[in-house]
Amino acid sequence: MEGNHDNNMAGREGEPQSVTKLAPTSRRKSGKRISVLWLRWKRRGMVEIMPGHRRWTLTNCVRIGLEKALSERTHIKPLEELTKDDYEDIRSKRHTETFDKKSQQSFEFATYAGEVFATLRDLINISEEEYLHSVTPMANRRYLEFISNSKSGQDFFLTPDKRFMIKTQTKRETEFFLEHLRTYVEHFKKYPHTLMVKFLGLHNIKLKGKKRLYFIVMQSIFYPDERIRERYDIKACQASRYVMPEKDGSQIITVLKDNNFGDKKINLGSDRAWFLQQVQADTQLLEELGVLDYSLLVGITELHKDEKGSQDLASLVQRVTKSLHHGSPEKSVHNMKSAASIINEEISHSAATLPVNSVLGSLPGMVDSDEGPADLTVPSQHSTGLRADTVAKNNLVPDIPGLNRRLLPNSPNSLHIVDGEEYRYFLGIIDFFVTYSLKKKLEHLWKKIRFPGQSFSTVPPGVYAERFRNFMAEHSE
Repeated sequence: MEGNHDNNMAGREGEPQSVTKLAPTSRRKSGKRISVLWLRWKRRGMVEIMPGHRRWTLTNCVRIGLEKALSERTHIKPLEELTKDDYEDIRSKRHTETFDKKSQQSFEFATYAGEVFATLRDLINISEEEYLHSVTPMANRRYLEFISNSKSGQDFFLTPDKRFMIKTQTKRETEFFLEHLRTYVEHFKKYPHTLMVKFLGLHNIKLKGKKRLYFIVMQSIFYPDERIRERYDIKACQASRYVMPEKDGSQIITVLKDNNFGDKKINLGSDRAWFLQQVQADTQLLEELGVLDYSLLVGITELHKDEKGSQDLASLVQRVTKSLHHGSPEKSVHNMKSAASIINEEISHSAATLPVNSVLGSLPGMVDSDEGPADLTVPSQHSTGLRADTVAKNNLVPDIPGLNRRLLPNSPNSLHIVDGEEYRYFLGIIDFFVTYSLKKKLEHLWKKIRFPGQSFSTVPPGVYAERFRNFMAEHSE
C-alpha cells in the first residue's frame, strides 16, 4: 500500500517548512482545524521536515526507534523457517533521547513480526545495511513529508532517497494486516513478481503525553522518480475520479485519476500477458480477503534509446539471474547461478545476441509472451529461445518456486517497473486494507443515489475485483 493515494500528491521543494504556522488565528478550534486542513490541501506536496516542523519530534523518535530495533537483528530466517510465534511477535522498548542538546523526549517503540519483515526484505534483495541506512537518516538527511488532500487523514513520509515510504495508519488497519500477514507472505512466495506493494516493516510509537501512532514502512512504487512525467491512481471507476492538471511548466507533481487517464493504454507489448495474469492473481486474493477501494498506481516515462529492444549477453544474464532471485529462498541461490551459467553457455553456443523476450518460455515460472491470461498454476515450458531439454536436464523448475515470473529490467525497484516498447511503467497495487463493512455498505447505497449512472469505488469486493480486471484488460496492449 503506497498510502491512500486517492489524492493529489504534489509539491514544491522550496515551500515553507511548517504548515501550522500558516493557519490563521481563530478563537474556535474547529475553525482553526478547517483552516489548517484547507491550507494543507492547497499546499499538497513534498516538504523537508526541518526543526520547527509539526512532525519534527515524531520523525526523530521514529528514526531512533527504527535504528535501535534494526541494529539488534543479527540473523535472517529463511522463509520456510518462519513460525507462528514469528508472525505474532511484538517487541516493545522505551527510549529517552535528547534532541538539539536541550529537549528531552521519552517514547515507547514497538515492532510487529520483525523476523517476518526481515525475511521479506531479504527476498527482494534489500540488505539490512541499506535498509537501515535509508530509513534511519542522519542529521543532514531528513525525511520528506507528503502534504496531500488524502481523505484518510494519515501522514505520509518519504526517506531522503525517496526509496521507502512511511505511512501512519489506524489501529484497525494494523490489526487487519497482522491477521492476514501470513496470507500476504504466502502470496508473495507463490507470485514473487506480484504487483502488490511490498511492505517492509510494521510498528507503533507512543510519545509521552500523545496518542499511540501506528505506521507501516513500504517500498515507494514511484522510485526512482527523476524521469517520471505522468502519474495516475487508477480505481477503475468514474465518480470523483478527476483532478485538475497543473499548467505546462509547473513544478508541482500531480497524481491524476481515472477520468484523467481516459482512453489511454498501458503499452506493455510482450509483457501484457504477464501483467493481466498478475492482476488476476492479485485481485483474486484481495477479493478473498473481502477488501475494496484499492488502486493501481501508474507512473510513465519515455525509454531511452539504449533501453529499448535487444540486450547484450551480459545484460541478459544479469536480468535472468535477478528475475529468478527475487522471491526465491536462499537454498535456491545455487540454482539461480546455474540458470545464468546455462543461459550464457546456450547463447554463446548459438554465437548470437538473443532478444530478451525469447528466453521467457524456457525459464521456471516464466510467462510465454505469446500466451494470453490463462491458468496460473502451471509454469510455461515452451522453448522459444533455449532448449527445453537444457532446463529439464538441470532440474531448475522444481527448485525455484514461484509462478508468473517475468524478465525484470536492470534498474532499481525492478519489481514495480515494466518496460514496454516505447515507455517505462511504474506499476503497483496499493491501499488494500478497506473491508466491505456496514459503513461501506451504507456508503454504497448513498452513492447509488448521489452518482446515478456512474461507477464508484464503494461496491462489493467481487464486483470491484472484476471491474478492476476488466479495466486493465481494456486499457493495456
